[in-house]
Amino acid sequence: MSMDRKSLVLELKASLYTAKKEILVNLRYPLWVVFWAIMPIFWLAPFIFQGHALVGGRFSESFGELAGSTDFITFAIIGSSLYAYVMSALWGMGLSLRREQWGGTLEMLLISPCNKFSILFGKALSDSILTSFYAIVQFVLASLLFGASIRVENMFFAVLIVVLMVLALYGIGFLLSGVILMYKEPGALLNFIDTLIYTICPVNYPLRTLILLLGGVGYYVTMVSIVFPLTPALEAVRTLLLPSFNPYLSIAVAVSYLIAATVVFLMVGMLLFNLVEKKIRRKGGIEAY
Repeated sequence: MSMDRKSLVLELKASLYTAKKEILVNLRYPLWVVFWAIMPIFWLAPFIFQGHALVGGRFSESFGELAGSTDFITFAIIGSSLYAYVMSALWGMGLSLRREQWGGTLEMLLISPCNKFSILFGKALSDSILTSFYAIVQFVLASLLFGASIRVENMFFAVLIVVLMVLALYGIGFLLSGVILMYKEPGALLNFIDTLIYTICPVNYPLRTLILLLGGVGYYVTMVSIVFPLTPALEAVRTLLLPSFNPYLSIAVAVSYLIAATVVFLMVGMLLFNLVEKKIRRKGGIEAY
């Protein structure tokens, strides 16, 4: 076995052991696991109740004119399930190194022999595994409570779309990790980004709504929305799973956007994290609070 291959195997082991450690730490707090598996359903429920009250049932003809499908409940359940990965990237990966800093272990991680991105990928992998568990539980429970009708035969391809989205979110998580290490206080920044994404990405409404309500400005807001990986992922997954869905982006276009976003966000995220880390080291701020 060549030295390069040995190094690759060791870096992979570092990522896997980091992921295992993070998962075990999370499982030590089972109430939080239950919270994140169930609580998002209560955030989704008011939208579904309001929709029922407005249209008198689970199907809406006016909604169907925009989305193609009249089933706004399944539409919202899919959106809520995928949005869980965005929250993971922001509040999981984004805060991961800050938590190490709070615990006094950040410096040891950064000076360890393995590549720091092996550690970051391990943390991201653990978040993805836990979030997938949460998303599955949420989807199943929400489907049982509110009803959902999906094309199960396309589930495999939908999972591939989600994997592409998650890889792109890794890059955003790396970028946020560096920014949070520099500015220390993450709350305002993460809440702003979280709210912005939830507002302009079609989690609970068809993407065409932005143009319908905002006119010319809505077109530019839509373009900004499409840049973020969640939007093309939602368009593609709903096309695959939601019968009669009429997407703003075709699957081919959505997948192309996701592949480009994965490459760009990972490269930019890793590059900017390196720059921020070097700047923090020069200032001696790695362990500063």
